[in-house]
Amino acid sequence: MPDVGQAFAFGNVLPTQAGVAWSSERHESSVIDKWQELPGAKLDWHLGPGYSLQGGLIVATFTAEVLISRPVSGGNAAGLLDITFGGQQPHPQSDNHRYATAMSAEEWGSVTTIRTMHFPFDAALVRDSSLQVIFKLAAGSNFGFQNWLLKLEAYPVSR
Repeated sequence: MPDVGQAFAFGNVLPTQAGVAWSSERHESSVIDKWQELPGAKLDWHLGPGYSLQGGLIVATFTAEVLISRPVSGGNAAGLLDITFGGQQPHPQSDNHRYATAMSAEEWGSVTTIRTMHFPFDAALVRDSSLQVIFKLAAGSNFGFQNWLLKLEAYPVSR
């Protein structure tokens, strides 16, 4: 599914809002072909009346030490990861966000991904733009995370 991009340029603008969550605890899953939430990797965030921003460009960064193991029968392992914004898929949109792969029995790596979503200015509508890291073991026997960090940056947009 191709995602035709939009460009947003900000001159001398710093994010007006930021949030961060992290954990050093190890979380592993051997569930295959099912999207799961990474425990604790969530930042609650809303836009609209009663909140500091009525619209904005939200940028999410996730980084982690990752473990992935190939299937016992051999072959390659593939782990997918995405960050949802209020349950919606951000940009770039895809059904194949490979985050980690393994060709040997077990491989470790340090991996980072960035996603973004634009929420147009709307002073009348509250929108959930909460970040949630989700992952799926597409092939393999184990997919794990430790020492991860999730960061949110919010850049305001005007009417």
